[in-house]
Amino acid sequence: MKKVGLGLIAIIMMLSFATSASAATRESTGTFTHAGGTIWVDYSFYDSHVHGFLSVSVYRVTSSGDVFVGWFSREGGRPGHDMHNGTGYVASSQPAGTYKYVATVPDAWMGPSLSFHN
Repeated sequence: MKKVGLGLIAIIMMLSFATSASAATRESTGTFTHAGGTIWVDYSFYDSHVHGFLSVSVYRVTSSGDVFVGWFSREGGRPGHDMHNGTGYVASSQPAGTYKYVATVPDAWMGPSLSFHN
């Protein structure tokens, strides 16, 4: 009975550590010039077998502050799908100008590489 209790405690501790490890995220920011119209993002990342999401928020830079225009999210960490490449929709009907992005991914991931276009 004592061994079962210790085993159960060990399993709970491992699950607790796994949950907290996957919760750690890394943020990257940058700016890009947009010619106007729909904003698309080309992305690439390796998920290192860790579940999580690539989340990208895009803001239009204005003289009165940044204005949120849209976001994109892609899940990673499912078995057999390690490398992720693709294009995601962010927002339509945007004026030409300077835009800012904020991207978050789990710490264990490699990347992301992002490229914005219309």
